[in-house]
Amino acid sequence: MKNLIIIFVLCLGLSGHAQKKDRHEQIKALRVPFLTEELNLTPAEAEKFWPIYNTYDCKMVDLRSRERALFEEKFFESGSKKNLTEKEANKLMAEYNDIQRSKYEIESQLMTDLTQKLPASKMVFLPEAEHKFGRKLWEEYKKRKGKD
Repeated sequence: MKNLIIIFVLCLGLSGHAQKKDRHEQIKALRVPFLTEELNLTPAEAEKFWPIYNTYDCKMVDLRSRERALFEEKFFESGSKKNLTEKEANKLMAEYNDIQRSKYEIESQLMTDLTQKLPASKMVFLPEAEHKFGRKLWEEYKKRKGKD
């Protein structure tokens, strides 16, 4: 019986991980045509843009995962935010600040890398296009949640 429960729990964990990965891939598949159109990229420009952007995206996904894990660990471990000692809270804030600094550095490097190979007159609109894509995803999510 114990083995059956362990196998069941492992399957649930693996399917949850697979679903997250599938969801990320679905979002990526939607992002490609959206950003390509929003930035008005030619096929030649898109060929240069996407490898650079995908490398950036992988790094940002890793940082967001680290950020989530950082807070989940502390909140779920103690059951409450209020159970953190001052020392633990300071350590958590230092790690959070390091992650934020890394995000900024990666975003800055992305823009530098992109503008070395593509027109700055198009890349300047990338942050707004990403924001617009995020809003569009959120709106779609709200619509689907409303139907359930």
